[in-house]
Amino acid sequence: MVIRLAGLVITLRLIGPSSYGIYAGALAFTLVVTTVAQMGGEIFLIKMTSIPDRSHYNQVFTFLLVTSLVATGLALAGTWAFSGLIRPVGVLLPLRVLLLSVPINVLWAPAQARIERDFGYRKMGLLELGGDLVLYGTAVPLAILGAGAWSLVIGFLAWQLWLLVGSYLLSGLRLRLRWSNSMTRELTSFGFSYSLQTGTSQLGGLVNPIVVGTFLGATGVGYVAFALRLVSTFGFAQRGAWRLGLVSLSRVPDGDKDRLRRAVEEGSEFLLIAMGVPFAIFGVMARTVIPLFFGQEWTTAIRLYTILALVAVVGASGFIQVSLLISRGRNYTVAIAGAIQAVILAIGAYFLVRRFGLNGFGYASILTLAGLIYVDRATRSIVSFRYRAYLLWLLAIAPLVSFSLLPFPASLVMIAPLVVLTLIPFTRREGQRQFVVVKNALSRGRSGKTSG
Repeated sequence: MVIRLAGLVITLRLIGPSSYGIYAGALAFTLVVTTVAQMGGEIFLIKMTSIPDRSHYNQVFTFLLVTSLVATGLALAGTWAFSGLIRPVGVLLPLRVLLLSVPINVLWAPAQARIERDFGYRKMGLLELGGDLVLYGTAVPLAILGAGAWSLVIGFLAWQLWLLVGSYLLSGLRLRLRWSNSMTRELTSFGFSYSLQTGTSQLGGLVNPIVVGTFLGATGVGYVAFALRLVSTFGFAQRGAWRLGLVSLSRVPDGDKDRLRRAVEEGSEFLLIAMGVPFAIFGVMARTVIPLFFGQEWTTAIRLYTILALVAVVGASGFIQVSLLISRGRNYTVAIAGAIQAVILAIGAYFLVRRFGLNGFGYASILTLAGLIYVDRATRSIVSFRYRAYLLWLLAIAPLVSFSLLPFPASLVMIAPLVVLTLIPFTRREGQRQFVVVKNALSRGRSGKTSG
């Protein structure tokens, strides 16, 4: 998080909102193509009940090589066929260059699946840490030289190349081309439903370049992308919870309802706290920190960031529920939920951005929380659970995340819910219990490392 923030601060101060909007718009389109091309290959290997052997990894690698090359070719053709519809203006050439990274972005999936099946999250941490260093180690010097949006485009290509090489070095896999008709049928069946599920979520990412880009241009896209990037950086626990939750929940039998219930309830609480603490700390300081470090031109995005951070915190439980649904093969259910949210965001943004400008994107994002009702109902068809402790923590954390929405000193009232909740015995017991769980887990991790 520190490396990402430092790299983001330096890069954005140098290139400004408009150039960042060009890069972010190109990246949004590229991620949709990447998601489709990956066809859930990584998740397919993670979810296998038997231990995959080398032939399985070879077959998935070959399948992904074909899908990524086909997807890249079709996407590049689409940039010429629909060039007049792609927004914001100036995004086409960076988009075409980024699309060339799709095979690189897809082909590290088998290696990372191997690492994650072994719960090798220390290795995953090294991969992601190294990736951030490569991204900003490439982008910052180029930004200093005046490369603008191209500094991040080239940095992204270097980052994906690092992930490809690093993943195979750390996984120990040495793959060869091997085609299997039976494996292809399985991957196609699973991949279609999984890509539909993840693709609908990624389509929501196109609302920024298409809708915001139409009304507010590249600069508006840059502000929205900046706010989303801050949310992604401070919400780093989402990715860990998603990946670890999927692997762990896939190994819990359907009949063990008590473990599933505790996984949803306690997982939601831990994720809320892990996300909420950095969001709350930054929320209190945002009005000072953003102009101080990023520059005065980025203060326009403070309110939008605060709204998006609040949406992320309120919806934390949904990430755990989605992990459970996917672990049970409910890809189409998750796809429907993603489609609901994407449609709400697109329609809401079209009207609200036109009416309220930049902050309209944040208001539209609030509306997408309605999609969590569908996720909740689908999850309850598998196991029943309660939100009691989750809601108490949310009442304490959400006001601090929203601190910047009120002027100082009126914003000090946002601290009151946390003070009140600390006086409730149940909340104190929950806090102590979670502290003990984390402490014991860390102790086991240290003792395991020592004994190894």
